[in-house]
Amino acid sequence: MHTRRGFLGNIGAAGLGAAWWAAHAPAIAAAAGHAHAGMAAMAAGAPPPQLTTLSADEARDLDELTSRIVPSGDDGPGAHEAGVVYFIDRAFGSFFAEMRAPILKDLGALPRPFPDFATLEATPLFAQLHFLTVLGLLADPSWGGNRNELGWRLLGFENTHAYAPPFGWYDRDYPGFAP
Repeated sequence: MHTRRGFLGNIGAAGLGAAWWAAHAPAIAAAAGHAHAGMAAMAAGAPPPQLTTLSADEARDLDELTSRIVPSGDDGPGAHEAGVVYFIDRAFGSFFAEMRAPILKDLGALPRPFPDFATLEATPLFAQLHFLTVLGLLADPSWGGNRNELGWRLLGFENTHAYAPPFGWYDRDYPGFAP
């Protein structure tokens, strides 16, 4: 049986190399910002934001599948509440553009209602959606993803300031330093 924490722990297997991350960081930041803006607008009572690359049906289907990957539950909110579908919408228009057509083709080929989770796990589509879901869920909130730090709270990560004394010899004369 899979747990959400164990499933998210497989992030290393998702292929997030440092070079790939560095090359795509601006586009990932833009996608996270799109997700954040969409969820903030909805929280304020505004209608859902305009999708830039997905149709309403595609977004609904992706929201359903990503909500299976990281579901809402007793232990907290999931992909839906974190606005992952808006992150994916922007990703398909930028750093993941080349995968948009194959993913949407595979998505369209799935039977409706969607098959059970175990059947989906065995598909290439699942691996790609898993990657995008985790990325959208755990993006730095300053980029707009991970709305209200929902993903971080899910993992138990506390975003606290970690720079604390003792400081080094190089700043011992700094006027703000008080041992």
